[in-house]
Amino acid sequence: MHETLLKEAQEEIMRHHWDTFCTQPLSIAEGGKGVIVPGCVACKKLLYTNNQYLSHLAIDVLPEILRKFSGTSA
Repeated sequence: MHETLLKEAQEEIMRHHWDTFCTQPLSIAEGGKGVIVPGCVACKKLLYTNNQYLSHLAIDVLPEILRKFSGTSA
């Protein structure tokens, strides 16, 4: 059971990766108004530094994982 929970938690954390994404559906090059920004691709959260990304994982992602496993709501 613990192995299953660990695997699910790892998969959720890995879903949140620091890369670049477009703020709107179309990029400027495609005629849209979107801008390419750095951040969490899964959450579309703007993050500029490694420290901000790690804080995002600790403050935003980890509590949701723990809530899911404990069966409590936000």
